[in-house]
Amino acid sequence: MRTSPSSICPRATTLFCGLARERSGMAAVEFALILPVMLLLYLGGFEASKALEASRKVETTAETVGNLVARNRMMNPTAMGNIFGISSAVMAPFSPDALKIIVTAVQVDEKGQGTVDWSQANSGSGLAAGASYPVAPELFFGTASYLIVADVSYAYAPLLDYTNSFSNITFSKTYTFRPRLSKSVKWEN
Repeated sequence: MRTSPSSICPRATTLFCGLARERSGMAAVEFALILPVMLLLYLGGFEASKALEASRKVETTAETVGNLVARNRMMNPTAMGNIFGISSAVMAPFSPDALKIIVTAVQVDEKGQGTVDWSQANSGSGLAAGASYPVAPELFFGTASYLIVADVSYAYAPLLDYTNSFSNITFSKTYTFRPRLSKSVKWEN
C-alpha cells in the first residue's frame, strides 16, 4: 500500500497549501526584488546625466577660451589669467581644480607646417615656443596663416561612484580659431 505525503504529514501539507494561497506579502517580496534594479537605474541615470553635463561644459569652455583669445591683438599674463578665471565660471557647478587648459598660438607657413609662437596653460607650462605643431589639412589654405588653438581637458569625478562605471573619465575638446582683429595674436610679458 502506498502512502501519500499528505497522509504522512497532514499538518505540513495544510501549512504549505495555506502559504501558497496567501497573497498578502507578495507585494513586499516583489518590491524587495525590484528595488536594487530600480535604484541602479535611477542612480546610474543621474550619474550619466551629470557626466554628459560635464562633457558639454568642457566643450563650451574650450570654445569660450579660444574665442576670447582670438578676439585680441595682444595677450599678456593678466589677460590670460582673466580668461582662465572666466573658464572656471563656465565650468560651474563643476570644480575647476581638475580643469586643464592650454592655449597655443600657431604660425603656419606656406607648406602647412605649424610652429608654436607662444603657449600658455592654466596649470603647469604650455608648449615650448618654436616647437613643431601638427596642422590639420582642413586648416591649411595654401598661404601662411595664424591659428589659436584651445585644448581643454577635465578629469570627471562622479558624485556617486558605486559601480566604478564613471570613474577615470577624462573629457577633452580642442577648438581652433583664426585671429579676428589682426593677422596674429602677439604675446607680451
